[in-house]
Amino acid sequence: MASITVGTPFNIDLEFKTAVFGKRLLAWFIDIVIICVYYVLVLLFIFPMFGLGEGISTAAMLFMVVLPVLLYQLLFELMMNGQTLGKKVAGIKVIDTEGREPTWGQYITRWILCIGNLFIFIIPYFILQNFGVLLIFMIVYLPDFLSVVISAKGQRLGDFAAGTVVIDSNYRANISETIYLEIDKDAYQPLFPQVMRLSDRDINGIRNLLTLKTGTKETDHYIIDVAQKIKKVLGIESDLYPLDFLEQLLRDYNYYSNPHP
Repeated sequence: MASITVGTPFNIDLEFKTAVFGKRLLAWFIDIVIICVYYVLVLLFIFPMFGLGEGISTAAMLFMVVLPVLLYQLLFELMMNGQTLGKKVAGIKVIDTEGREPTWGQYITRWILCIGNLFIFIIPYFILQNFGVLLIFMIVYLPDFLSVVISAKGQRLGDFAAGTVVIDSNYRANISETIYLEIDKDAYQPLFPQVMRLSDRDINGIRNLLTLKTGTKETDHYIIDVAQKIKKVLGIESDLYPLDFLEQLLRDYNYYSNPHP
């Protein structure tokens, strides 16, 4: 499983594992099943309810079948933070190569360049009508398949153009599990309210940094550099030792981010 490493504004590196091909294939298969079910429901139940039989109009097919299927991936990734229903079940999601949530433009770019969109739309029809033509569309999907298999980060053509990558969302523990600390809010006195200007990624990076084995020259210098940069950016003056300062930030973040009882 390949990985990508991105840095926070405070030089804290975070690692994400790219989604393995098996998980991407599972997500793709689940999405296909969902689309097939939708296709069957529309043709066998929805159209007959409106008295549409063999003479189904082009407009009806366009708005009730073609557009929903073609927009399936784009709309779900926009609404579900980089996941379709299939990706959600498989535990994978789309992020940009800097570790952030992709912009609308990135989602749209990767969707437009997804040759598989055509394949996904065609599958339900040919599963029900004509198996032989499936081979043609499998060939059409081949460039994206080869791109995912060959590229270092498992990116397909649309990912390269959009600057995105599909990661294993289950690789890292949930943010609440990695940065959560039990705080006695009645007795605890926070020192740095500026900590709320940090993102979850920054706080998670601090937590990861604090789990490193201290006492080595390299690690200690790294902790000092990170603490100094955070103080400078947040405008904090503190005489706490760098390690104590970072631990205090983590506790303060938990104090401010969790509502008081």
